[in-house]
Amino acid sequence: MKKFIFQFALLVIGIFAVLFFYQKNPDLSGLPFVPERSVFKELQINSVKLKVEIADTQSKRSKGLGGREALASDEGMLFIFPKTERHPFWMKGLSFPLDFIWIRGEVVVDLFQNIQPPTPDQPDESLPIYQSKEEVDQVLEVLGGTAAGLKLKIGDMVKVI
Repeated sequence: MKKFIFQFALLVIGIFAVLFFYQKNPDLSGLPFVPERSVFKELQINSVKLKVEIADTQSKRSKGLGGREALASDEGMLFIFPKTERHPFWMKGLSFPLDFIWIRGEVVVDLFQNIQPPTPDQPDESLPIYQSKEEVDQVLEVLGGTAAGLKLKIGDMVKVI
């Protein structure tokens, strides 16, 4: 019985210690096995505003929109890269078409419109790789047809608000 009381007391002390340290630094995203929180911001292209999820870490960029069932017409994912390069993209795990809007600084430098998702039985090795003709530091993925609907073109200004 004394052993049980001692173990219970250690458990309670441990719980209070974790709570104490969590209150001082509630961001646990750097710990292993803790999923990264999604960060949403508003993005403006010309006069249109979109709600975008920010993919600014390697794990967020790797997952992208893969595995999602749908994407609203006023939403997207903004991939932010630490270096300006020709970043490759593919459509692995997607079930709906996308537009790729390639951005350098705050300017649209390339557009790929209405890229269709892979077929359910398509092997990864056969998936096309998409890259802009210009080096970019950001890529915006939106629902296929959005770029045409908003009449986006190369040279349009993009700003995260």
